[in-house]
Amino acid sequence: MIPLLRSPETLTAFGESASDGVDTAMKLLAHRYRRTVLQYLEDKDGSATLTELAVEIATQDAATEPNAISDHGDVSARERRTARISLHHIHIPKLAAADVIDYESETETVTLRERGRTLLERDDAIRGLGNVE
Repeated sequence: MIPLLRSPETLTAFGESASDGVDTAMKLLAHRYRRTVLQYLEDKDGSATLTELAVEIATQDAATEPNAISDHGDVSARERRTARISLHHIHIPKLAAADVIDYESETETVTLRERGRTLLERDDAIRGLGNVE
């Protein structure tokens, strides 16, 4: 028998207690794609399309920079598609379920919410710790 996956609701809104909120924040920040989405939205005044986010992630994965000839640098269509599928089916739903972003499916627009900014602050605080020994 296949074990049941935990429902997305278990990763949703910041919990009632402080430890629940920390656990949820850590789960949401655990994957680089979700951190990249939040940071990209913050850098782009809070809104971007799914395609823009996929290009950003694929570019980071390929460690290339967009250039004047092509907005997508050396990132292949396959890499962009892979990032887009992952965002669409995994990362955007988790962030939306936690009220960190809003996602408009008709326009494929992702918008950063206030909880997303709070989550970014938590991420910044974690990064500020540096290498703790």
